[in-house]
Amino acid sequence: MALIRAEKKEFNLRSKLNELDQAQVPYEKMPPGSIVQSKIKYTHNTTWGSSNASWTDVGPVSSQVDFTMKFTPKFYNSILVFETDMLTNLNDDDGYARFRLVDKNHPSGTIVLHDNIFCAGSHYLMSTDDWINTHICTKGPVKHMGEHNLVLQVWVYNGGSLSFSWSGSDYRTVKVTEIRQ
Repeated sequence: MALIRAEKKEFNLRSKLNELDQAQVPYEKMPPGSIVQSKIKYTHNTTWGSSNASWTDVGPVSSQVDFTMKFTPKFYNSILVFETDMLTNLNDDDGYARFRLVDKNHPSGTIVLHDNIFCAGSHYLMSTDDWINTHICTKGPVKHMGEHNLVLQVWVYNGGSLSFSWSGSDYRTVKVTEIRQ
């Protein structure tokens, strides 16, 4: 019986492991549920109002008030989560406001990002003296690649004026997060 000896090239296991270690997981290797990217900006909670009984953009209405976000997703059919809040007043006892989020850059024209007609509401049966914090958080799937122009819109129902004129020194965040599916 002949003895066969196999020889292999020596290697350093530690250096091979270091070659595999990446400071950032490549986008295409992110598992479902991973946060792919997030974008955040500040806007003022001041000097804007609407009494329109139709969809009205909440920005950009000045260099200070802009509840919109331009965002380019990395994956088709990932989920975009949009979140912001504002302090507002409505000067009509039976008036109220409804909010929605649209993508104005969709190839088919402006589309609503979320499933329902509205993604938030405020001031229903509120006193005209009250300034309330309205939190808006909604989600929708990415249905086209390329830049999304996400625009928050408001509709004032049953009269009155919705005012954002709480304070010129109040800042709010506008945030969009992409989650891989």
